[in-house]
Amino acid sequence: MFNLIGQTAIVTGSARGIGQSIAVELARQGADVVVADIIQGNATVNKIKALKRKSFFVKVDVSKKEEIENVVMETIKKFKKIDILVNNAGIFQLNPSETLKEEDWERTININLKGYFLFAQCVGRHMLKRKKGSIINISSVAGIRGYSQAVAYCSSKGGINLLTKSLAADWSPHGIRINNICPGVIETAMTKDILANKKTKQGMLMKIPLKRTGKPIDIAGGAVFLASDASSYITGQELIIDGGWSSVL
Repeated sequence: MFNLIGQTAIVTGSARGIGQSIAVELARQGADVVVADIIQGNATVNKIKALKRKSFFVKVDVSKKEEIENVVMETIKKFKKIDILVNNAGIFQLNPSETLKEEDWERTININLKGYFLFAQCVGRHMLKRKKGSIINISSVAGIRGYSQAVAYCSSKGGINLLTKSLAADWSPHGIRINNICPGVIETAMTKDILANKKTKQGMLMKIPLKRTGKPIDIAGGAVFLASDASSYITGQELIIDGGWSSVL
């Protein structure tokens, strides 16, 4: 049921962290994977090729429609089709709400939310013609609950949750499933500085029933599930992977 042999996936923000882990695990299950990121992604490509799957890297700024269209065009040119899209590219920064600059708000929304919609729209048009596909949006527990000094990030992730449900309402009748994953505290470059503070990390661990922070592979397993036929009757849903944090808040 988890077999992805013969399928083609695009994973954004897959040069490192959660995106890289998802891309590699999709390939481990048999998918050919396009690595799309604003930074160099050849390390991920090499990991995928080591699994005997096809892969190539395309540089993309997900806030720019023409660059997204280029990724989709190159994917169809080389692989003929797109079965899976994982919207993962995103940014995070802490700012007090009263001093948050308008340009920082716009940058966060443009990358974290608008970019997800534009990519889904472009890939969705292709999937609609084939009447099949799986789109997975990587959101956050910050899209479910509010957190201090993260108003732009929380707003963007909350938007992703409803973007997912709305797209599912539009496209699921045509054979396209759209779901999202809400990670908790995952050890990546994005959270490195926060977790480096021992007091902050300990405070987080006290609220997490599993008593550990997550690894990118913890999210990748959920992505493989949602990409595969194992989840063929699931659409418009949120898969929360946070060690139980949100269940006790």
